[in-house]
Amino acid sequence: MPNCRTCPNIQQPANAAQYYDAHLADLPQLTLPYRAPYSSHVFHQYTVQCRNEQTRDALRQYLQTAGVPTMIYYPVPAHQQPAYRAYCHPKSALPHTEHAAKTVLSLPMHTELSEEQLAYIAEQVRQFFYLNKQS
Repeated sequence: MPNCRTCPNIQQPANAAQYYDAHLADLPQLTLPYRAPYSSHVFHQYTVQCRNEQTRDALRQYLQTAGVPTMIYYPVPAHQQPAYRAYCHPKSALPHTEHAAKTVLSLPMHTELSEEQLAYIAEQVRQFFYLNKQS
């Protein structure tokens, strides 16, 4: 049985994440995914966090215009979902969760991303912040 860390479906997204890290790490407007030093990550998603909702939404629109698909996987926090109303106090506040729901954006991540595609995506993200220096 092969070591899962060497399987292409595990390794290719991890390589893509390393590419994103290397090309986006110097952007102070973004928080990149955290990796615990004692574990590895399979990168089903590569989710960055912007400073605020306006920047996230503007970046998403800019990338969409450039042909780069993005995703907001959890736009409504679980504690605000109708299914959880019976379990959560109506005035429950989870400020970190609510902030994350408004500021995170997932970049393309899959096993077939080429280095050319990764370069284009990273360049578009960089270009957005270059053009919008206040974001």
